[in-house]
This record gives sequence, structure tokens and C-alpha cells, in this order.
Amino acid sequence: MLKTFIHNYRLSLAMLNRCKENIMYHKFSILFLTFFLSINVCYAQEDLESMFRDLDNLVELEETEVIATFKSTKVIMMPSIERVKKNQLHFRVSHLFGSIGSGIGSLFGLDQMTNMNLSFEYGLTNSIQLGFARSNKPDKTLINSIKWSIIRQKTGKKGSFSLSYFGNIDIKSRRYVPDERNKSFSGRIDYIHMLLFGKKVNSKFSFQFSPTFIHRNLVDLSDAPNQYYLIGQSGRYMLNDHISFNWEYFYNIPFQKFIKFEKDLFSLGVDIETGGHVFQLYFSNALALHPGKALINQNDSLFDGNVQFGFSILRAFNLNNSSYAR
Repeated sequence: MLKTFIHNYRLSLAMLNRCKENIMYHKFSILFLTFFLSINVCYAQEDLESMFRDLDNLVELEETEVIATFKSTKVIMMPSIERVKKNQLHFRVSHLFGSIGSGIGSLFGLDQMTNMNLSFEYGLTNSIQLGFARSNKPDKTLINSIKWSIIRQKTGKKGSFSLSYFGNIDIKSRRYVPDERNKSFSGRIDYIHMLLFGKKVNSKFSFQFSPTFIHRNLVDLSDAPNQYYLIGQSGRYMLNDHISFNWEYFYNIPFQKFIKFEKDLFSLGVDIETGGHVFQLYFSNALALHPGKALINQNDSLFDGNVQFGFSILRAFNLNNSSYAR
């Protein structure tokens, strides 16, 4: 009986030891599983954070500003939604020749190289551009302008577009006959206001609408109005990376009998971009190179074939480091 008791005692101890081993094994298993899950949770959290960072970067990339809606700050002769960036300076020389309908005797108007416009445009900020220009025909006009970029089109946003305001104060500096007109400074001033709505549809096609209001303190013709209301439509189509085909048309709303459809501004042109230069070649019925004269319905008649050839050269300078801007 004593032997039986000793045998059972030893058997109980063996079973107890095995139970202890099983408990330690389970404890170790639970501890290892907890550690493994913790590591995986940490990695999963890092992966999740990385994924959200990537999504944030993707959204940020998709909502960047659309650039190069047009090649320069002008579509042809009228302003585009593009503006000069901060601390950059654009210098432009524009010429408009005589009518190509004058024939071979004047080399289709090229002999009449008398209409010239010199302009400077400076980026005060990335949203505000200031300009000064002088146009010799017909009134030796000094042109002071401002362009404010209000809204910029963003990539990845449906319906996104650009909106800018463009304003001009023109001061005519020529001497008039009779002399009484020279005594009135306010009579020399014209005001031009434009809202420029533009959109780059894709890498090739861009368009712009330009509601325009012009007020002239003193008019040249007795039946001419003091106010003009226009709607401009312009655009460009890229032929390749450096050449685009441009057009612009400004419709004068005929509130007065003076307004004639055939004398509305219409221009066709080509932009050629070469680094820091932009060359423009164009045909237009305009008789002047600045908005205050080209938009007041005193152009040549399109139906009579009176079209002028013109060109402009733009040079961009980066004043941040005195190097040329591209």
C-alpha cells in the first residue's frame, strides 16, 4: 500500500510538472503572439500613414496651378490672363504696318512702318502686374496699366478657370488743333476695364472671354459715343511645343448707330517661343496697337480687305538674379 501511495505521489508530481510546463508554454505563446501583433500593428500604422501622405501629395500635385494658358501676357494685341511673375520684367516692341491692300507699290504696306508700341510690364507680386507703354499712333498715347490675377485654374478640378482684371488709363500727349483742346487735361484721358476669363482645356487648346468697358472723356468724332461695351473672344491652338496659332475678336455691342460690325477688332496670328523670347506675327484690321484705340470701332473695314500686317518681339528678364527668364 505504501508502494502504491509513493507511485501515485510521483505520478501526481509528474502531472503537475507537465501542467506547469504547459502553462509556461501558453504564457510564452501568448507573450510572443502579443509581441508579433504589436509589431504588425506598428508596421500597418506606418503603412497607413505613408499611404495618407502619398494621397496628400497626390491631391497637392493634382491641384497645382495650370501654367502657360497663353505664351505671353497678350493673346495678340489684347491682354491675356497670363501675368508677369514677381520680380520679372517683360519688354515688348510692336509694329503695325500699312494695309496690305495698298499693293506692290508700298510693298503691301511694309513701307509704312510708322505705327509702333513700346511696353514694359513688371511683376510686383505673383498676382499683380504693373505696366507702362507708349503708342505713337495716333495720339502719342502714354498707357498705364495694372493686371490682377484673381483666380488661377487648378489641375484636377473640374470647372476650374482663371480670372484676371485688367485696367488701363490712357493719356494722349499729342498737340491738338485747335489749341483750346490742349487746355483740357481730363479730355486727354481714356479708361479701359476688362475682366479676363480663361481656361486651358488641354495641352493644345486654350480660350478666353473678355467683357470690356471703355470710357472716353472727350471723343474725336461728333457722333462717337463716350462709352463702349464689348465682349471679346480669343484663343490659341498649339501647333507644336514652340509655335501656336492665335486669334482674337472683340464685338462692340451696338448701343449707338455709330457702331459698325465690320470695324470690330479681328486679328489672326502666330506665336513663336524661343527661350526668353516670344515672336508674334499677325494680321489685323486694327489701326492702332493699344486697347484704348483699337477697340473703339475706328478700325479698317474687314469687308473691304483693309488688313494690316504686324509683329512684336517680347524679351523676359528675371530681376532676382539678373539672368534672363525663360
